[in-house]
Amino acid sequence: MKKICILMILMVGCNTKSCNMDNLAGTLGTFQPWGFAASEDQMNKAIANLYAQNPKYVIPEKWKYLDNWEESGYGFLQGKIFYFGQIPEEMYYVSYSSDHIDDMKVMAISVRAVTDGNDSMRWFKNDEIQESEQKRINNRFYEEIIKKLEKLLGVPAQKFNP
Repeated sequence: MKKICILMILMVGCNTKSCNMDNLAGTLGTFQPWGFAASEDQMNKAIANLYAQNPKYVIPEKWKYLDNWEESGYGFLQGKIFYFGQIPEEMYYVSYSSDHIDDMKVMAISVRAVTDGNDSMRWFKNDEIQESEQKRINNRFYEEIIKKLEKLLGVPAQKFNP
């Protein structure tokens, strides 16, 4: 609620372009969101187990400098980074939180930003990426992460409209 109030105060009298709010914390877009009928504690444990069973998803030393979400003002997000070493080599910044989607209380999870570690050494939001690449990213996230979380949580993921 506090975040919503702050955002509303900032938006009074200006739109996101005229006040350059596109780059403020809290304005990350989202790729394909997924929902799980699980608690935050269950999701935390499932992700910890996913990393333990698949250490290939842990950030490699060469890209640790890109884990700067706290300094960038996104520390309030329940965020994790997943590294993919296979071509194309890239990392996904993923956040999850308890939410009400389609009148259902769920843990909503989605990719929020992507980096390949090369292009200006920065993260790209979904609206900065071509649609064909967005589809590839969404598919990779589903195949490599969501399916594993379904097994770890013992519940199917539900696809939601972004």
